[in-house]
Amino acid sequence: MTQVTASSTGSPADTGVARGRTEAWLLDLVHTHRLSPTQRRVVQSMLNSMPDVAFMSTVDVAELAGVSQPTVVRLASALGFQGYPEFRAAARRLALSADQPLDVSERRSALGMALAAEQANIAALERTLDSDRTVRAVQALGGTHPLGILGIRASSALAQYMGYFASRIIPDVRVLTDAGTLDDDLFDLRDGGATALMAYVMPRYPLVSVLALRHARELGMITVVVSDSHLVPFRDDVDILLVAPVGADLIFDTHGAALTLSTALLDALARHDPGRSQARLAAHEQLVGRWALSD
Repeated sequence: MTQVTASSTGSPADTGVARGRTEAWLLDLVHTHRLSPTQRRVVQSMLNSMPDVAFMSTVDVAELAGVSQPTVVRLASALGFQGYPEFRAAARRLALSADQPLDVSERRSALGMALAAEQANIAALERTLDSDRTVRAVQALGGTHPLGILGIRASSALAQYMGYFASRIIPDVRVLTDAGTLDDDLFDLRDGGATALMAYVMPRYPLVSVLALRHARELGMITVVVSDSHLVPFRDDVDILLVAPVGADLIFDTHGAALTLSTALLDALARHDPGRSQARLAAHEQLVGRWALSD
């Protein structure tokens, strides 16, 4: 039996409108619901096949995305629908309303919407940077020696970034990314005189990171945490929470806001002890000729 699709029931112009409308609708759902990487991959496969997805069964979508049928069902639930039939019915209504013109917002591509969302995330940092929390974070991190920076799994790259540049202005910086040695690393930090710990704990919130925060507080260290929301489930284990929203429109999270916040913190830390920072930056500058490509 021939499968009914939007492209087989309307003109090319109507199909283009249906595609734009259903893509915008699905992207909006993705932006407002937390999905796993596998679920986002299914969404990307759907976006590449809009508006025909509105007429596909769970088996069809599963074959399209290379996943199991239950994965498609769970995706519909994660997007706020009672089940896949309700999701498909909503998509079908949009696909069949192609006689109505597209809004400007519906003309955006998936990447365009992701970029717009990331810009909004970075703009939202103004509330974080202007807050008393940031002032207290800089005081805590600028006053601890050594400075430990924790990041596990997806957060490890953020910790490495922060640690690399922090070491240019702070004498003893230790980046903690090995989950197997965290207890020892935290003990060594505290034994060395550390009074605070910085941590990146981004979705999907590794349990070992939360346990490390708890352990750090037991050792008497202030925990300064960069995460994506004020409503993180481990809020009670955090002394100072700095929020940097993540982008969730693509297969994997985007951390543009977290990187921007990190750079802003580095600038503030440099000004916390300007004499030391200038001396260390000047010393590092003397080494540039050994590793940088000459003009």
